Amino acid sequence: MFTELEFLDALSQLLKIVEEPREYRLHYDETGGIYLCTMQNHPTDTTYLVVDEKTYLDYACYQIVNGKLKRIDNDPGYRVQLKRSSQGYRVVNNHAGIILTDDEEYENVEYYDNN
Repeated sequence: MFTELEFLDALSQLLKIVEEPREYRLHYDETGGIYLCTMQNHPTDTTYLVVDEKTYLDYACYQIVNGKLKRIDNDPGYRVQLKRSSQGYRVVNNHAGIILTDDEEYENVEYYDNN
């Protein structure tokens, strides 16, 4: 038999939530492409690299080369400022990044041209 104090102590031990410590991992394939990011409950049998939180949050700017982290340049190298017009690039209304081809039909269209 348990005393009330022993019972409460045992109950409190059962109710304690043990949080797994965070370890930021970038899991990558044989080409160095990052396909999974984990901070807890890590899968087994994967190739990964342990990184800091900032790198973890910005993982899309990296790839793994020879087992080491390498920052990749995602900048296309050019920028074109567009302005609304009555002709030019046909786009989805309020979504200038969705350019429509000549054979695409869409009800709500607007036009942009180089500034």
